[in-house]
Amino acid sequence: MRHWLLTLPLLTLAACAAPTTQRPVYSDAEFKAEQEAQAAAVKAAQKGNFNDQKDYTPEEIAALTQRLTPIASNVELASEALCAEMGGKRCQFEVILDPTEKGLNAHADGQNVVIYPAMIDYATNDNQLGFVIAHEFAHSIMGHVASQQKNVAIGGILGSLGDVFAQSQGFDTGGNLGKIGAQQALLRYSPSFENEADYIGLYILARAGYAIEDAPGFWRMMSLQAPQAVYATSTHPNNPSRTVAMQKAVAEIRAKQQAGHPLLPNIAPRD
Repeated sequence: MRHWLLTLPLLTLAACAAPTTQRPVYSDAEFKAEQEAQAAAVKAAQKGNFNDQKDYTPEEIAALTQRLTPIASNVELASEALCAEMGGKRCQFEVILDPTEKGLNAHADGQNVVIYPAMIDYATNDNQLGFVIAHEFAHSIMGHVASQQKNVAIGGILGSLGDVFAQSQGFDTGGNLGKIGAQQALLRYSPSFENEADYIGLYILARAGYAIEDAPGFWRMMSLQAPQAVYATSTHPNNPSRTVAMQKAVAEIRAKQQAGHPLLPNIAPRD
């Protein structure tokens, strides 16, 4: 029984889909400095300065839609072009504003992006709003939605095999190993997929003509609204690590532009 429990994590990780890009790295010192800066900013900021649970009037939704439409159009075109150049098979994307959703959020369903009113309202400028959309389209381009579903399914199946084996040995796990396997697969790769979407999203944003230097600051803003993200990592990386990683990616993109190289993300070599 103990041997199986030790083997389960290895089987889960070996079977799961992982990110495929080769992203620039940052030092521990760079991360620590950013984390300390965000922690200090959170401490100095007023709490609850933005209500992400408010009900927007029809007039406010119309104004948010008016702001969103041209940005969404630009990012859609850039996303579709990058998707095609990277060999994607389904590269027709659309942004949908759902007026009924609350919270600072947007999500990808594998093809389209659904964005919430508060997220549009919260983004300081068009560059940051464009990044939110580009980040979600990056999930679709890289197949993260399908990969995540596959990973959770594989983790759950392997864990359930552990449940069956335990039961054959006289132990009643109550199906917990199946749940643990699915959770382990989710937590292992979800943060990496988020980092990859940040990276690809910056390339989309640059190709759409927006100022990519503004994008890393978005995660500093999010830390003011969600202070726990300065330190905590779960399905998403903590915000300081995302900020520093994106700063490195911005430098990579600008270097390619100056050298006249194609704006394509770096793909990790296959073994």
